[in-house]
Amino acid sequence: MRHGDDLPRPAARRAFLLGAATAGTAGLGAAVGAWGGASPALAAGAGDDPYSVDVVTKGADPTGATPSDAAFRAAAAEVLASFQPGPISGAIPKRVLLIPPGNYLLTQPDSLLPNVDGTTGGGVVDGIAVTGYGKRLSRIVYSPTQNDTTLWTNNQRYKNVRVSGLTFTSTNATSSFNYAYSSATHGVQDTWYTDVEWRGSWKRGIGLDGPSPASNLNSEMGWDHCQVGGSYSDGFLVMGMSPSVSQQDQFLNYWFRDCKIEFQSGVFVKNKRGGSMNFVGGSYILTDTASNGTFFQLAADATSRNDSVMRLYAQGIRFELRGTGHKVIDSNWYKGHVTFVSCDDSAHSFQSWAPGALTHAYAFNANGSRGPMVRYVDCDLMGYHRVTTASAAQTAGKLLYDGCRFMNQTGGAGTASGFLRWTGGVTPRYELRDCLANASYLADVRNP
Repeated sequence: MRHGDDLPRPAARRAFLLGAATAGTAGLGAAVGAWGGASPALAAGAGDDPYSVDVVTKGADPTGATPSDAAFRAAAAEVLASFQPGPISGAIPKRVLLIPPGNYLLTQPDSLLPNVDGTTGGGVVDGIAVTGYGKRLSRIVYSPTQNDTTLWTNNQRYKNVRVSGLTFTSTNATSSFNYAYSSATHGVQDTWYTDVEWRGSWKRGIGLDGPSPASNLNSEMGWDHCQVGGSYSDGFLVMGMSPSVSQQDQFLNYWFRDCKIEFQSGVFVKNKRGGSMNFVGGSYILTDTASNGTFFQLAADATSRNDSVMRLYAQGIRFELRGTGHKVIDSNWYKGHVTFVSCDDSAHSFQSWAPGALTHAYAFNANGSRGPMVRYVDCDLMGYHRVTTASAAQTAGKLLYDGCRFMNQTGGAGTASGFLRWTGGVTPRYELRDCLANASYLADVRNP
């Protein structure tokens, strides 16, 4: 007998999607929700599957002809009604929010999960899952009538969040997907997106914020085989949304693995406060040739901030810059490490405008006369790179190119020519070794 043949087919399908479910005790029966709580009829175990809540069974319209906000809210309330005591922290639902194939219209903010303050409204939910049947199979269209709204807010409440198998599309360019507000005592930690897609026009994808004083903000987040499309007037991932809060310092441990980052315009990652970020594999393309766009925008907001790590690591990524207003990185970081290993942004190096394209920019004068250690290893690079320096002697930072190929330049370094250029003040510390200018070897050079 094949595994699952002894179950009704719908239950077997859900068990396959949601993972192996183990038998457990019944829920507490006390419903916790943002819309007045759930009735006893919504206790854990209701329906044919005690481990999932299907939004269609709550009245969601899979054709998208009518809004499904009420149905999604009812389903989320039932999930939260299945609270069981958590052996580690907070409370853990026994059920998963399930979104079958279809096109679901949501028109009101916070319809995906309830916006409840975790410090006052029921405590931390330590483990919650929202799952569809696959990217573009299960689709949610966010079309609010009001501007500047957010599809779901995590206000110091949800930890260990798993969102998978869904496509989210925005029809209102002032809308945001998620706002995460975290503090030292109620951290918004360990959120993972798998096989999730974002489309349409957004103000912001995910915004990370927190109070003063605060630390340990919004850590451990991942994106696995996801796709970022559409446009973002602020950024897809914005880290540190309150520049005046010097304690916003702990944006740690972010992973993007084998993702398709193919959006029209705006900024992919806007990191205002430092952090530790990893980007491995995938295709990164800016698709609108007439618009401006940057993959990594690294700021140095609030020089009085609590000091913390500044680290960006990119490996095995193919970048595609299709216009003169496109950049891979625009950095104002004043310390730390920026590393690109086996990356390629040369797809449009054949274009007539490519030699004059500024594709990677670094400011070593944003906070003193210093910058991060910038390292490129085995990369093919188009256009040119630029460093802006201060007039005082440089105290930290360097650019190192090891085994790289410069597609559009005949020289290695120079203030107005060559691949690496600088402006503003002193000559930056740099080193080129075993590099090619197109098809010709360059002499190794180091300064100083």
